[in-house]
Amino acid sequence: MTASVAAVLVTPLLHLSLQTWWVPRPPESHHTFGTGFILVGSLMMAEVLAGKVWHRSRFRTMMLPATLVMLGWGMMAVTFIEPQARLVHFSMGLPLTIGGWAEARYRMGKLSRGVADTFIVPALLLAAVDTAGFHLTGAVTSGGFITHGILAVMTVVIAGMRLYQAQMPGSVLRGLALSMCVIVVGMNLYLDAFFL
Repeated sequence: MTASVAAVLVTPLLHLSLQTWWVPRPPESHHTFGTGFILVGSLMMAEVLAGKVWHRSRFRTMMLPATLVMLGWGMMAVTFIEPQARLVHFSMGLPLTIGGWAEARYRMGKLSRGVADTFIVPALLLAAVDTAGFHLTGAVTSGGFITHGILAVMTVVIAGMRLYQAQMPGSVLRGLALSMCVIVVGMNLYLDAFFL
């Protein structure tokens, strides 16, 4: 019964026309996800600067993981819209969703930081491998190759920074460095849209 219900709900999405007004074009979608990453980096920065005061509110505490999950779901929604890159968008959306889920579970006290990072760091590395494997095509000097190369490298850097920051979670400098790396990824997605 559930499989037939899912098939009924998903089948129309498999035949979406990319010419409809409500389906974003690739540059628009890159700008949307770039804005999402800038938001995530800004939330991380606000958390670091505010310290423990930030976490007095459950709403503020859960904003970052919720944003990550929504970005992941958005990327997986692209899986239904973009017929030529379904696997790559799914494999980029899945790490975002897993990372947001693990971060939320940590913030609710259901996972330790180490266990959460066991989900988050491999998810980041999967996203880097995925970006490099799928998007690093064309001339090495082309804008698309360079921006995607930067995305893959920055994702590995973020994974390393995540482990580095976990050693001293109260370090303001480490937290700010990690949040700036995420903001750079967002700005890079804006640049990448110019080469689509």
